[in-house]
Amino acid sequence: MTNISSSAQSLASNVSSLEKEALLDGIHTLQSKLEVMERFVSRRFDEISMEINATSQQLDMAEEGMVGKIVEVMQVLSAISYSGDGSSAANTGVELESVIETTEKAANQILDAADRIANRLHTEGKWDEPGARDKLLEETKSDIQDILMACTFQDLTGQRIRKTLENLQMIEGRLSSTLEKFGVNIKPETNEVVRDSIDNHAKSQADIDALFA
Repeated sequence: MTNISSSAQSLASNVSSLEKEALLDGIHTLQSKLEVMERFVSRRFDEISMEINATSQQLDMAEEGMVGKIVEVMQVLSAISYSGDGSSAANTGVELESVIETTEKAANQILDAADRIANRLHTEGKWDEPGARDKLLEETKSDIQDILMACTFQDLTGQRIRKTLENLQMIEGRLSSTLEKFGVNIKPETNEVVRDSIDNHAKSQADIDALFA
């Protein structure tokens, strides 16, 4: 009996030792895997951090570029905004406003002078008096000179309109170039569209001329 008991204890001891070794081996294996996973996670974390930093820098650069493009667009648009008193070629808006004011002023001068002449022609009795007739003739000549002087507005407005067209062409070029940087392509009107617009305008003008003929 004693031998059997001793053998059983020895066997139990051996089994216990095997279990401990197996458990230790399992722990070492798990520890190795955890270390590998830790290194992978650490490396991936570094990679993600680098990607985030790179993306942040790209966003900053994109933001700066966007701001620059917006500023450029605003500079172009400011060229057609109204500012100033119209006495100088400040920008296109002022030029157009000045053309309108000059044309309106000249038209009023011409109409006022024509009204004075028309009123004078209706004073038939005074034209028979030598002294009154001479005065009426001088006043009429003065009004005619005023009309001729007012007609010279075409020279000034013509220069301003040509300058405005040049500015608009420059603005169109700069604006198109800026919009292309945003990926916006502007297709110019075809010759047929422009031709149709001109023909329609010519027909409208012909109708107006026929009305006053």
